[in-house]
Amino acid sequence: MKTLLLTLSLFFVSLVSAQSNERISIHLFDLPENITLSEFKADLDKANAIYEKNGFGKTRYKIYQVASEDEANDYRYMWLSTWISDTEYETSHSDEMQEFWDNYFYPKYEVMLEKQLYRKYFYAN
Repeated sequence: MKTLLLTLSLFFVSLVSAQSNERISIHLFDLPENITLSEFKADLDKANAIYEKNGFGKTRYKIYQVASEDEANDYRYMWLSTWISDTEYETSHSDEMQEFWDNYFYPKYEVMLEKQLYRKYFYAN
């Protein structure tokens, strides 16, 4: 587990640009047994479409997974989002976006979200 977190931390360092106010959010999780990766990606694509429609870019959320031969048994998936600033993140959550989260996504993935590891990171000067 420590190796996984260290590897992810190093990965994030390579992703973050020189902007001092950039924020990334990560969710480490395992999919519920009755949800496929394709279905989960399709649900996040719905969120990405709302963000794009509201002027916040095409792919706010990206999904990564550990290699099939990796021995990690837990937290095999990572959901990553990158934002110019915490302010951009806050303003991107329109009423439409909040309705999507509250009425569709959170109820569907409640068990998964309760077990996830979630962190917000800010660029360290």
